[in-house]
This record gives sequence, C-alpha cells and structure tokens, in this order.
Amino acid sequence: MKRRFKLNINHNSEFELDLAPLLAVMVKLVPVLLVSSAFVQMMIIETELPQVVQEAIKQQDNNVKAAHITLEVNKADGVKIIVENNGEEKVDVVANKDKKIDYATLHAKLVELKKANPQIFKIDLSPDADVAYKDLVAIMDEARKSKSNDVKFKFTDTKTGVESQTDYMFPEIVFSNVMDG
Repeated sequence: MKRRFKLNINHNSEFELDLAPLLAVMVKLVPVLLVSSAFVQMMIIETELPQVVQEAIKQQDNNVKAAHITLEVNKADGVKIIVENNGEEKVDVVANKDKKIDYATLHAKLVELKKANPQIFKIDLSPDADVAYKDLVAIMDEARKSKSNDVKFKFTDTKTGVESQTDYMFPEIVFSNVMDG
C-alpha cells in the first residue's frame, strides 16, 4: 500500500497583493465620474426677498404644525393642489384647458390659497416625468408673486409682532420628488 502524502501548508506565509487591476479600474473610473459630474447641475433661482419674508420662511421651516402645500403636476390631469393643515387634507384640481395647463386659473387658486394661509411662503412642487421644463418654470412664476399690483398679502412678523404686506405668494419652491426613480 501506498502511503498518503500529506502536504505541509504554512498559513503564516506572506504574499504580495497585486494592486495593478485595482489601480487600472480607478484610473478609468475617475475621469468618467469627473466628466459625468459636469452634467449634473443643481439650479437655484435667487430672488431678492424682503427681510420680513425671509424670516417668515425660516419660521415656516421650524414650525412643524404649519400648513403644508403641495402642487402635483401631471400632463394628463393638470395641477392638483394639496393642502395639509392640522391633519386634514384638502385637494383642489386645476384641470387642463385644451390639453395645456390653465395658468390663469392656477394663479387665481394660488391667490385664494395665499389669502387663506398668509403665513405660508413655501410650497412643494411634485411634477411627473412627462411635464415639460417650460411648464414647470411657468408654474413657479405663477406661484412666486401676485400678478396684480393691487393684491397684497398681510401677514404678521413673528419676531416683532408687526403686521406686514407683501406681493410675494410662494417664493420658496421645493421639488419634493427629486429622488424618486
């Protein structure tokens, strides 16, 4: 009978790790990431707001109980205005007119909404993927400021308690579905 040969393996031995493939991947990946990051842009539209309005926006951010307004934009249905206040949800729809968003009706509804909620200066915009960029910009323009110079919105400055007037409706617009797939 043959005797079995037992291999003697030394587990404590050192070996060299070949980093060349890893470095090759990094050399190819870094330029791709740098080039692709140039196409990803975050846009901010800066507007000069009165100090009182800026303070009201900060107060709204800190106040969890404040009303929450969302505009859901859909190419087929139009704009759905959702107002959440004290656990209640009120939904209003601005239907499309001739397969296009009815901006005049939207502006009128937003003016009514602002008069009902004078302390709110921030809204969430939740567009579907099929909504055109120019339509989103037009909606933001309708929501930002009152078109009529006669319409002013009264609100109380929380720091001083003084009542102020402004023609800004919702200058702070946040895209709420940016991270959706």
